Amino acid sequence: MTLAFYLVAAVMLTLALALLLVPLVRQGRLHGRPRGVFAWVVAIALILPLGSAGIYMLVGTPSTLGGVEPPKEMTVGEAIDSLLARLKEHPDDAQGWVLLGQTYSMLKQSPDARDAYDRALKADPKNVAAMVGWAEADSLVRPDHRIEGRAMDLLDGALAIEPQSQRALWLLGIAQFQQERYTDAASTWRKLQPLLDPDSNVAHAVAQQIALADKRAGEEHPP
Repeated sequence: MTLAFYLVAAVMLTLALALLLVPLVRQGRLHGRPRGVFAWVVAIALILPLGSAGIYMLVGTPSTLGGVEPPKEMTVGEAIDSLLARLKEHPDDAQGWVLLGQTYSMLKQSPDARDAYDRALKADPKNVAAMVGWAEADSLVRPDHRIEGRAMDLLDGALAIEPQSQRALWLLGIAQFQQERYTDAASTWRKLQPLLDPDSNVAHAVAQQIALADKRAGEEHPP
């Protein structure tokens, strides 16, 4: 199998995720969830299929050596099982746990994703991807989808290590908005703006959220 095969597979998986996310976005909008949240989810969904391919590249043998029989196709479940087997032998492999967490996130298995990120943090407490991933997965597990407590602490810690972490800035802004700290939310998202492609849908969504936060802040503190 060639690299092209895996790229095509990733594109097909991305399209399938898009078809699944459209009704999710519409339902969320009916319940008053901010539009920007779903724009970011879609952006993540376009990236995470590559994580699945990464697992296969890690635990499978996509390229063959001369005279070696080509490997059998591996399902996502089998890839996860293989990665779990590797992690059982190497429990301190933080990047392996992060990869597992990203795959569970892609599959909408938020509790499993949170557990995987937690294992990554035990192996490497300063792993920014694990810190942000845990916060995001925890918010999806919670019925109210709030970002608070340990999740908030992890986001603050992630930004202390990597101030330009786009996901951390986005999620921290959401947390501040949820806490009705609208001025803080707008300020956090303004730090995110220069890091984005100004013509992207994500940048437009962030701009809309900043405008909404400014409006809420103005309503609380009229001139």
